[in-house]
Amino acid sequence: MTPGLQFSNQRIPYSNSIVLIAPTYSYRASVYLSAAERHGIPLIFITDGNSEISPRSRSGIRVDFSNSESVLESVAEQLEGENVGAVIAPDEKFVEIAAKVANRLGLPHNRVESLQPSVNKLLARKILSQSNVLVPDYWMIDIDDEVERQIQDVKFPCVAKPTNLSASRGVIRANTKSELLEAIERIRNILAQEQRSDLDSTVLIERYIPGSEHSLEGYLTDGQLETVCIFDKPDPLEGPYFEETCFVTPSTLDKEVQMNIRNSVSEACRAYGLEMGPIHAEVRVCNSEVWILEVAARSIGGDCARLFELATDSSLEEYILCKSAGRSIRSLEFSRSSGVAMIPVTAEGILRRIEGVIDAQSVEGVLDVRIDVRAGEKMMPWPEGSKYPGFIYAQAQSPELVEQSLRQALDQIKFVCMPEFPLTVDDSRREEQFNSSFLINS
Repeated sequence: MTPGLQFSNQRIPYSNSIVLIAPTYSYRASVYLSAAERHGIPLIFITDGNSEISPRSRSGIRVDFSNSESVLESVAEQLEGENVGAVIAPDEKFVEIAAKVANRLGLPHNRVESLQPSVNKLLARKILSQSNVLVPDYWMIDIDDEVERQIQDVKFPCVAKPTNLSASRGVIRANTKSELLEAIERIRNILAQEQRSDLDSTVLIERYIPGSEHSLEGYLTDGQLETVCIFDKPDPLEGPYFEETCFVTPSTLDKEVQMNIRNSVSEACRAYGLEMGPIHAEVRVCNSEVWILEVAARSIGGDCARLFELATDSSLEEYILCKSAGRSIRSLEFSRSSGVAMIPVTAEGILRRIEGVIDAQSVEGVLDVRIDVRAGEKMMPWPEGSKYPGFIYAQAQSPELVEQSLRQALDQIKFVCMPEFPLTVDDSRREEQFNSSFLINS
C-alpha cells in the first residue's frame, strides 16, 4: 500500500474535501492529486485497488467499479454527513458514477440523463436536432437486420460510426452505396471483437459536412460556459478514416466564428441539460456555420491535456479542481502558441522498435516527445485501431510555427514492425528474446 494513502472500511473525518473517482490505471489522477496538494484542498481518492500513483491524497476508499450500487453504498456510508464540496471523475466512463455519488451526498451534480448523450452518438443527434442545434442529417441502422433496405434514403457522401465507441474507432467515410456497405461490414467486425456488454448493433450514419474541424475546452458553472481555449485542427479530416492528428491554439478563426463556436456549444449543453463541470466539444465549421460533432462532460483526453502543464504555469486538472472547490483561479492562458500532435500508426504488425525519437525531440519548438508503446505490442491503424503510440508537444511564437514544428517532428519518427504470427508454446522463449530487443533509435 502506498504510504499516506489509507484504505479503510471505517468512517474517516473529512473537511472541505473533493472526492476524486478514478481507476488505478488513470494517467491523470496523479495530476489532480498534485493540484490538490498545491492548493491545500483535501482530496478523497476513490479507486479500485491499492493505488501507487501518489501518496498525496489524504485518504482513499477502495471500491469495486464493476458494481455501481456497491460503489454508491460504500462511498455513501463513509462520507455521509461529512463536509464534501464536490465529486469529480477524470475518465469518461466514471462520470456517471461521480454524478450518482454526488446525488447520494446531496451535492450539486449533472443529472445522469444529461450525461447519456455525451456517450451515445445517436441519442446526442436526436436531442440536438430536436433543439434546433446544427447537426448533420442522420440515419440509424441495425446491423443485425437487413442492411440494404435500411440505407435506401442515405445521402452521399456520408460517415458511418458505431454509437458508443470512442477515439474515432470504426468511423468511416463512404462516397457510394457500395463503400457504405463495405464500411458497415467493417464496423460489424470491429464490434464483434469487443468484449463489452454495453455495445449494441446500432450504427449511426450521418451526412458528411465539409470544412475545418475544431475543439473547445470549457467549464460550466450554473449552466454558463466559460471557454478555456479553442483548438484548431490544421489537418483536413476528410476521411476515409478520422483519427486525430494535430491540435493548435490559439485558433486562427475569425473572432465572429469563434463566438459562433462558443454559442453553439452552449446551446448543445443546454439541450443535453448539462449544468456544471468540464466540457470538451468537437465541431465542424463550414461557411461560418458551426456543426456539433460531439459534446462530452469531461476535459480533453489526458495525454493531450498534458500540453497545459508544459505550456502554462498550471494544468487543466488544477483549473477543474479549483473550479469544483469554489476556489478563485484565473483562466488558463498560454504565453505562446502551443500544440500537440498525436503520433499516427503508420505500420501494422508487432512493434520491433521506434526510430527517430531523439531527432524529433531536437526539432526547434518541441517541448517533449512521449512514447506510449513498447516492443511486442500490436500496432493497429484506424479504423480498427484506437490507441495513439505517442504524443509530441510544441510551443512557438505563432500557430503556424507550432504546426511546422509538430510536422517536422512527426516526419522523424518511424515504427519498425513485423507481421503478426500465431504464437505456439515452443515460441515462448523466442517471444521473450524478441521483447527484450526493443530499441528506441535516433
